[in-house]
Amino acid sequence: MYEVDPEVVAMLDALEANLVRLVMDTPPDDLMQVFAAEAEAIAEAAGPEHASYVSARLQAMASSLPLG
Repeated sequence: MYEVDPEVVAMLDALEANLVRLVMDTPPDDLMQVFAAEAEAIAEAAGPEHASYVSARLQAMASSLPLG
């Protein structure tokens, strides 16, 4: 197994730590779009070599977001 870039892990950890704030501060209709924008920025910074790790972490976070 390869090691994931610590900066990528730190970005994911920061997003995960801010999910509660994101939910509280974002109108429900905009939540998925705001989360997706932050997730996309992390995925782009991570690059293809870390795509599966980043995707798994982001999917876990997205599944915890309240819908509707």
